[in-house]
Amino acid sequence: MPHIFSRRDFMKTAAVFSAFGVAPQFLTRTAEAAAQSILGFKDDRVLVVVQLGGGNDGLNTLVPHSNDEYYRARPQLALKGERLLKLNDDLALNSRMEGFQRLYDDAKLAIVQGVGYPNPDRSHFRSMEIWQTASDSDEFMGTGWVGRYFDAACSGSARPQAGVALGKERPQAFDGKKGFGVAFENPASFGWQPGDGADSPAAFARSNARDLPAENGSNLDFLRHVTSDAIMSSKEVHEAAMQAGKIEMPQGRQALKPQLDAVAGLIRGGLQTRIYYVSISGFDTHANQLGQQDNLLAGAANALLAFQNRLRDDGTSGRVTTMVFSEFGRRVHENKSGGTDHGTAAPMFLIGDNIKPGLHGAYPSLTKLDDGDLIHTVDFRQVYAAVLNDWFAVDAKMVLGREFAKMPVIA
Repeated sequence: MPHIFSRRDFMKTAAVFSAFGVAPQFLTRTAEAAAQSILGFKDDRVLVVVQLGGGNDGLNTLVPHSNDEYYRARPQLALKGERLLKLNDDLALNSRMEGFQRLYDDAKLAIVQGVGYPNPDRSHFRSMEIWQTASDSDEFMGTGWVGRYFDAACSGSARPQAGVALGKERPQAFDGKKGFGVAFENPASFGWQPGDGADSPAAFARSNARDLPAENGSNLDFLRHVTSDAIMSSKEVHEAAMQAGKIEMPQGRQALKPQLDAVAGLIRGGLQTRIYYVSISGFDTHANQLGQQDNLLAGAANALLAFQNRLRDDGTSGRVTTMVFSEFGRRVHENKSGGTDHGTAAPMFLIGDNIKPGLHGAYPSLTKLDDGDLIHTVDFRQVYAAVLNDWFAVDAKMVLGREFAKMPVIA
């Protein structure tokens, strides 16, 4: 009786192709399709999403320096004098954000004020889930906003690496019906490795040549499709990394610059990825906020300036827009530990050659509060709508489920 491979057998043995080049017809066809560009995306445009995990304090990031209420609410934490990089008579950046000031002065930075969502949730997990799925606060969705975009926009030639996350975990934003989006810490280690016995190239070649029973065909076809997609995506990641040259990979969750360096290298290397996702943590500043947040903001601002400059030097900056967000802001009043507790609205940032620079939206009131929290003036899905409509040229309603008045942040 002929042996019928299980899913597990198939997924194990398929790994040999990435190293040995044994290529039956279904993989050859996939390779030919892989040589084509990914369809369904405008002008090979790229979005880089940067997540500031923990809830960044917006009041000490974009500072309302002319507002006396700010200084009354934060007698220890409020920034003034040399701690400010003034943008106008009312607002300033934290003085440690010199990188953002240079981007602002160069018309490469858009600041969206007061971003949040109705009925906010102060749980890190739940608020991040809301941002990644673009759901209402009382709605639970099984797919992410990026995943739904891939499902709607990708043609049949699209492959898993349409979305790439730098790190161990694939973000919930990538979840969709078609399975686009991968995560890895190092391009060189992404993919499957060959083995011996059932994992050898000869074993897989025999299984591919064997006439399989009809009742097993649909299952095997599915496995072949999944396997070939994974093999081809890992091959393309490796080739892009080789074209990019040396990539210094991140060491730890605070290493934003190495993550962005890796992204810039993969873009220069020609990887057909449309959304990159990177993240750092540490913004949950319940105590001793001043030094902790200052250092985090300095690192992030300088890393993002260096990233934009590298894209310019590589000749790829016209293809890339970067979006920076945190799952919520902090409360208006400082706490007794020299920090701030979980709040609501905070600024978002967009960086690139094709953004509309300057300030967008309205700064939230510091006197009209909701139980001590800022009331958002911009729904984060208005920014998503702008990115989808104006950057990727797709119908945002198809992804977000309903109309949102898009923010005018894309040129």
